[in-house]
Amino acid sequence: MSVARRVGFAVALLAAASVAPGLLGRPATAEPPADAAVTLTREIHRGDRETRTATVSVSEHQNLINRQIVRISWSGFVPSHGLPIGTVPQNASAPNEMEYPVVVMQCVGADPAQRDCYFQRPIARVASRMSYWDALQPPDRQADGYVEPFKAVTRDEPYQLQSGDMPPDFGTNSFAGTTLVEPTGLSGDRTDVRFEIRDQVTTPSLGCSATSECSIVVVPVMDLVCAADADPPCRAGPLAPLGAPSQGVVYNESLTTQAWYLESNWRNRFVVPITIAPPEATCDATDPRPQRALVGAETADLAMRRVGQDLCVDRSAPKIAHVRQSEEVARGSLARANGTEYEADAALVTRPVTNSPRPLVHAPILATGFAVTFAVDVQVPGEAPYEMADLRLNPRLLAKLLTQSYKNVGWGNHDHPTIGENPQTLFHDPEFHALNPDYPVADGQPANSNNAVVAQSLAVVTNDSDAYHELTRYVAADGEAARWLAGEPDEYGTVVNPRYRGTPFPMARFEQRDDWHQEGVPCGALPALTASQHVAPTLHDATYMIADSQGLNQECVNGGTPGNPVWGWAKPNRLYYPNRVYLAVSSVAYARAYGLPTAQLQSGRTADGGRTFVDPTPESMTAALRHTVRDAASGTLLVDHANLPADAYPGTLPVYAAVPTAGLAADVAADYAEFLRRAVDDRRQTLGSGVGQLPDGYAPLPPELRRQTRTLAEVVARQQGAPPAPTPGPSSSPADTGGGPTGTNPDPAGTASTPTPGTSVPTSATPTPSGPQVVVPRAATRGETSVLGRWALPAVLGTGLLVLLVLPFVLLAAQPDHPLRRLGQNARRLLTR
Repeated sequence: MSVARRVGFAVALLAAASVAPGLLGRPATAEPPADAAVTLTREIHRGDRETRTATVSVSEHQNLINRQIVRISWSGFVPSHGLPIGTVPQNASAPNEMEYPVVVMQCVGADPAQRDCYFQRPIARVASRMSYWDALQPPDRQADGYVEPFKAVTRDEPYQLQSGDMPPDFGTNSFAGTTLVEPTGLSGDRTDVRFEIRDQVTTPSLGCSATSECSIVVVPVMDLVCAADADPPCRAGPLAPLGAPSQGVVYNESLTTQAWYLESNWRNRFVVPITIAPPEATCDATDPRPQRALVGAETADLAMRRVGQDLCVDRSAPKIAHVRQSEEVARGSLARANGTEYEADAALVTRPVTNSPRPLVHAPILATGFAVTFAVDVQVPGEAPYEMADLRLNPRLLAKLLTQSYKNVGWGNHDHPTIGENPQTLFHDPEFHALNPDYPVADGQPANSNNAVVAQSLAVVTNDSDAYHELTRYVAADGEAARWLAGEPDEYGTVVNPRYRGTPFPMARFEQRDDWHQEGVPCGALPALTASQHVAPTLHDATYMIADSQGLNQECVNGGTPGNPVWGWAKPNRLYYPNRVYLAVSSVAYARAYGLPTAQLQSGRTADGGRTFVDPTPESMTAALRHTVRDAASGTLLVDHANLPADAYPGTLPVYAAVPTAGLAADVAADYAEFLRRAVDDRRQTLGSGVGQLPDGYAPLPPELRRQTRTLAEVVARQQGAPPAPTPGPSSSPADTGGGPTGTNPDPAGTASTPTPGTSVPTSATPTPSGPQVVVPRAATRGETSVLGRWALPAVLGTGLLVLLVLPFVLLAAQPDHPLRRLGQNARRLLTR
């Protein structure tokens, strides 16, 4: 039996086969179903003072995975007093010092009581004398000093939350999970507050699973209905000012977090039942179907979980499991035999399998992408902090991050012999500020500059990854970045770290090459930049670092000295909001699942040297699939960076199922063929939150690729060897790939100058592509004031006029049956005789 079968196996989804690059149509993109989000509106009572109409919305509530982030919004609550809007008080030293907070909890059951809610601060469960202040509190819960217990699912008796009587998982891995205490906005509203879901594995006390229902509960803390004998503070209203507290502020404790479970507040709760997705591809133990493995493609992970769960339920379907591993390992397993059996019979890849002794096909099943995800908080003196929502990166900035070319780290590596004059971090780089002019600078330093040094700029993967390969191929395809990697400084004097000069991008994994040791630093025998670099074995782990606000790097342990270095892998202290400065190489799907923003990547240049940037969306990934280059041997497609339009996301990745067309047993071949058919059917190529549907972070495959997969499924089922060679398609020129001068990169060699802060561009120079994109203007150059510059512009305009005159004929000739096209084809045949 093969290794893959012994493990418990894999399923996959995506991308393009032997369809010609220019022939992909734009599919209709399915909208997520209406039940993906839920909105509740109800009357809430501010003690006996007033009644308000309030609304709570939760972005997702079905088939959630462990540590998935949902976003919660509300309106109509009482504005909070005593804290700056935007501060997250659960990370503050005095979490109860806020009036009119909003408490968000994960609770057991669809209609939980207070004791079913996992609130992780015992002090906030002790209402003290407030228990008898509340006229609505039941008599048995009015005792002075009453503590609301927690009823865990893991034992019969409730935990009293006193010393020695706490659930084992209470307070562990608690960052951003199961409990939030948040301020409202100045109007009583907030949008997109992040809340992390936990399953029974990470929080056994709640026991939330596919078979045990739980809820998200939102409780606005407001005034109590005061009993006749309540102390005066009960009726006093807020004592703290609206906004930032000042020295010596007094808080009304009846309006703070402590009072969340009193009946006056609990009656105003909003309850949203949630369902947890079944364990990935775990079929009933009594299921007699043989399990088939698909190994590889971490980028397919979340979609394959949905497919595996779906196929487990349908006994007429093949039983499939996805084994996540490096695509390079998967390609080797597919091509390597142990005796008479191969280590794997099917693999999920983006780059093709090239060394298989067995003939095989690459059937597209998914479209997704790599991403750079981030959590960057901005603090400007005298202003409320906020989370950065947008960040733009071009290939040259990515090249700097991937080559240890920022001197970085908190030790202040000003003495680095080769990059000592380079910016300290990405956020100190003038090129970054040119592309991100909204990122604030105070006194010559970027916002959060100290933490930007402590947090290494980019968490990267150390295992081979097709996503990392495609990231570095994107970098290498840009002339500006390529020249910089070859040793040419940028306009600001930043140079590539010499250890990476001439690096043969693309590469499949990150390499730490810098070997400089800083004198006088404990454990100095390890290169300084290598010690501070955050690394992760997988894309998921890198994304998890951002979600958890905690990296993984090497630190000096056990009192190591320069003469006796002792280094070890360690997790540094978390940087909580509003102090986070983290970036990581990720997948679009993982970033979406964890509620993390993704950087806009440069998609091209405008005719005057400006730059266009695009977010990863289903539309922008679909647009990229229409501009691809095809591998002649396998028929697989990759994004054509030289001819990408402005609305196409350059990080788009097709995912293929590589399956042999000879050598498989008939039943095995039949199961893989049926999987291919089902992977591209209408339901499984529809975005949504249901089992079997595509999660956020993927794009439905174009119809041509889905037809290609159905055709290849029949070839797999027959097991009669390789199919006919793919029909040669158009070349990767702009006209052949469906692109053209408009929206493509007019300067593939990278001769356009880098924009500088404060420049602007006329409206007429801004392109109008169909996708979500941002235009950053070019920088002014001395050529604009030179004689050559003055004469070059009329020449360019003249050329543009000529293009406008010729363009209609070109477009007509591009139509398949147009006479001009047939005339050109006849002429070409005559010339080649």
